[in-house]
Amino acid sequence: MPEGHEEETPAGAPTDSITFFGELEELSQERSGQEAEAGTTTPDKNETSVATQLLAAFVAHLISLNCGYAVGWAAVAIPVLKSNGTEYSPPALDRPLTTQECSWVVSASLISSAVGPMLSSQVSRCWGFKPAGYLVGITATLGGVAILLARGFGALLAGRVVVGMAMGAVPVVANAYMADAAQQHVRGALGTFFALLFNAGILLAYIVGAVATYLEVCAVAVGLPVLYTVCFFFLPESPQYLLSSGKAEEAEKSLRWFRPVGHDVEGELKLMRYEVESKSTEGGMSVAEFFRDRASRLGFIAFLVLILNQNLDGTGVILNYVVEMFSAADATVSAQWAAVVVAGVQLLATLLSSVLVDRVGRRPLLMASNAGMATCLTAVGLYFFALGSGYDVSTLWWLPITTLSLSLVLNACGIGSLLFVIATELFSSDAQAVAFSIGFTAAVVVNATVLKFYVVLLDWIHIYGCYWLFAVSCLVSNVYIFFFLPETKNRPITDIVAELNGEKKETLPYSSLSDSADGRTESVNTLKGGHCAA
Repeated sequence: MPEGHEEETPAGAPTDSITFFGELEELSQERSGQEAEAGTTTPDKNETSVATQLLAAFVAHLISLNCGYAVGWAAVAIPVLKSNGTEYSPPALDRPLTTQECSWVVSASLISSAVGPMLSSQVSRCWGFKPAGYLVGITATLGGVAILLARGFGALLAGRVVVGMAMGAVPVVANAYMADAAQQHVRGALGTFFALLFNAGILLAYIVGAVATYLEVCAVAVGLPVLYTVCFFFLPESPQYLLSSGKAEEAEKSLRWFRPVGHDVEGELKLMRYEVESKSTEGGMSVAEFFRDRASRLGFIAFLVLILNQNLDGTGVILNYVVEMFSAADATVSAQWAAVVVAGVQLLATLLSSVLVDRVGRRPLLMASNAGMATCLTAVGLYFFALGSGYDVSTLWWLPITTLSLSLVLNACGIGSLLFVIATELFSSDAQAVAFSIGFTAAVVVNATVLKFYVVLLDWIHIYGCYWLFAVSCLVSNVYIFFFLPETKNRPITDIVAELNGEKKETLPYSSLSDSADGRTESVNTLKGGHCAA
């Protein structure tokens, strides 16, 4: 043990902390000697070593595919529900729906999704992520069946409510599950899987809507959650949950499943065990403690600003009403296929974001995308202003398609992909449960409110006014991001929390154990800054 190390152990630390840090030092020295002797780095730095984690992230987020499909379903279904056989055949319901009724179909799933975060958080904490995942899949399947069989407005609305309850649970279950399993050097990339599969679901809905009947579109919404539930069965339970439940052997098996051959599973389990024991001793944060804590409070303010940024940049409106807007733009191409192009480009942009997020950084991507979206939304507003003023804009039919597509691309590269990534990096492990439950609930409420009152704003300030309002929102968000949002790329969470607390960045001990490619930086930092600090 290095001289003076005892002085680094704060008062009030667990009684076995000195022994524990001594074991960490021995493990650090042993690994350093092995790597120096072999002349190589740890095997975990090999890019192929994260293949299992990528597969797990894909399977865990298959239900995100269904969430995107539910949003895309609204865009392709609204024209059918409004005409109900006069333009599209066969009739979908027993009568055509009004514009107000269609707005309720769009927003019902978002309103009901507000109960998902808290419910899924409770189920995950009490029974684990596997039961929570099964519950989400079964609920989404039942909602899809209700929509498929609905022949009236009430039944259709009930189905959308059930689907929404499952949608609200997805960010908590899928992202928290992968946060327990992912290594730190791929934390950002795996954090974008929700947006990636979500956008893929939107694209799938647009494609199916362009080539299939209404009932066939609804049938796919039943098949997707069934596929997820079956595939999720083959994933192991979260190693951290198993360890916290006293199932050490099962936790080791789970961690070995996620890690490549040659990874130091015993060392990581030792860190994980200490963190779990410290959490159980402290009991986590209550809501009152959360808002009394300066770092949690400032982190939550940043979280809310990003939520408003995501929901007031016009993306939700575009995705849910894209077919109608392209029809109103008098485009010479099919509105359905124009929507497919938009969704396809957005999916490619999300892939780009997955590549850039751990290289460029969060703040540069957010600010660049917001500035670009503001420009695109202003141009769309000018087009519809000219159209509504009686100007001949037939030669500019391509403008709304191009600018809306570019706006969605920029959203996918920025706030659309990074909200959930940054949300997991702004809070300590003890504060995350409260932050996610309240934050994600607020997100779905804001989203539902924007979509519900969009039709009201159309009457007040017209479609061009709506897009100019969205553009202003992007610019205001950039002001906050520039002055107040900390950069979180490749930074230990304890450093970020310390910055929000106004503290100076600490020098972490045992740096050889804190290799980002090793995936244990966060555990060491949490031990030092989150649980051992007085």
